[in-house]
Amino acid sequence: MHGKESKQSKMIGLIGRLALALALLTMAAGCEVVDKARMKLLGVTVENPEPETAEWVIREVLMAAKDPDAEKGWERFQKMLHSQERTNNALRGWQQFGWPRLKRQAHLYLDEQNRYVLRDFKVMQNDGIDFFLENRERDLPTPCAVYLDYANNKHWRVKRCSL
Repeated sequence: MHGKESKQSKMIGLIGRLALALALLTMAAGCEVVDKARMKLLGVTVENPEPETAEWVIREVLMAAKDPDAEKGWERFQKMLHSQERTNNALRGWQQFGWPRLKRQAHLYLDEQNRYVLRDFKVMQNDGIDFFLENRERDLPTPCAVYLDYANNKHWRVKRCSL
């Protein structure tokens, strides 16, 4: 090797440093900080989320985008939109921009078992959560914001989404 570390040695060293950092976080911080650090480092795979949870809404949006029947998929997608996003102008915007992008890119977020990976989240004001999903083609995770929809039985629904 002549003074240069192999890729494997570098990876083992990196993993060791990350494990040490995680252990130090565990001792120095509360569980919430540790969970967020673990989520950023390893991700959290979402599989079979409970109906009407925020994670379920995101999965439903992705599954609607994968629907081979474009019309049924669009109808299914609209049901996951927050009531503030269901005005004529907002729906027109989704149909022209967000929906076509989502249809093209849904496969970048879902695996073969229709699971996706969360890399981070941020609790927003006004009862919202910004989730950041792993994308297989980009280094940075992609945001999707869900909010409680008081006009829809306080169900979680999508307000903004860059998937």
